Amino acid sequence: MKKLTSAATVGLAALAVACSPAAETVPAPAIAEPAAPTAITIAAPAGEYVSDPNHSSVNFALQHLGLSGYNLKFKTFDATVAFDPANIAASKVTASIKAADILAGYPGDYAASHPGTKFKSWEDDLANSANFLDAGAHPTITFVSTSVEPSGERAAKVTGDLTLKGVTKPVTLDVTFAGETDAHMFAKVPAIGFSAVGTFKRSEFGLDYLLPSIVGDDVKVQIEGDFIQKPAA
Repeated sequence: MKKLTSAATVGLAALAVACSPAAETVPAPAIAEPAAPTAITIAAPAGEYVSDPNHSSVNFALQHLGLSGYNLKFKTFDATVAFDPANIAASKVTASIKAADILAGYPGDYAASHPGTKFKSWEDDLANSANFLDAGAHPTITFVSTSVEPSGERAAKVTGDLTLKGVTKPVTLDVTFAGETDAHMFAKVPAIGFSAVGTFKRSEFGLDYLLPSIVGDDVKVQIEGDFIQKPAA
C-alpha cells in the first residue's frame, strides 16, 4: 500500500474533525437576567410620618486612638418621612439635627485634664470649637433624600444630601423597616419604625482635626426611629 503524502494526511484529519459530533456548533448558554429586588411589603398606610423624639436616636461612631469605637449621641433632632408603601421609590426623607445638643459621655473633669482649654466640657468643645462642629456658625446638621431604592424585602437604600458644618455631600443609608402598626398604642394613629446605618468621611466636611492618629476619619451613622403618622390638615 502506498504511503499517504503529508498533504493527504492533513486533509483526512481535517475531514475527520469536521464530521465529528464534537465539531457541531453548540449554542452559548443563555445569560440570566439579574433578579429584580424583592418588593417591599409594609402594612402601613401612605402619609407623612414624624419622628417620636422619645423613642428615636441618632448616633455618630468614630475610632479613638485606633483602639475602640467612640459614640456621640445627638439629643435634639426631628425627621419627617413622606411614606408610600405602594411605591417606596416615591418616598422622601428629611432630617434636622441640633449640632450644639450633643452627648459624648465623658465622665472625667475635662477642663482639668486639658490645661488651657476654654471649654468647660468635652460636649462644649465638640459643639462649639471651630475644630469640630462649630455650632455657633453652623447650628444645624441636615439630611435631605434624593433617592429611595428598594434593596430587598423590607429594606431600602436611601441616598441624600448631608449638610455638615456648611458642606454638602451625598451619603447613602441602608434602611431596614423594623415594624408597623395601624394604631400606635399611645398615639392611636398609624406608626412605622426603622433602623438605618451609613458611613461618611469627616475630612470631606472640613472636619480634619486630630486626623488620623487620634480620631478616625470614618464616621458611622446609626439611627433608630419610631415614626408617628402626622394627622392630615
